[in-house]
Amino acid sequence: MDFNLSMIKDRFPKWSNLIETLYQKNASFHSLCDDFFLIVERIQQSSSSEVSISSADLVELKTLLSELEQEMNIYFNEA
Repeated sequence: MDFNLSMIKDRFPKWSNLIETLYQKNASFHSLCDDFFLIVERIQQSSSSEVSISSADLVELKTLLSELEQEMNIYFNEA
């Protein structure tokens, strides 16, 4: 299992089994996860001194992350 998928399973432990199934069988959910990983990675990079990011951009990234989490919940509740 991909480390990043573990991150999503940790974020949504209730849906752990479903997450793996959706990730493997649903291209849209897989893409959603890829977007989630990229945003989380960018947010984590912002805390390093090597990457400069404005506070407005960080707020935007966190907003996008929240929206992705809401979309994931839609998948979970419809399955």
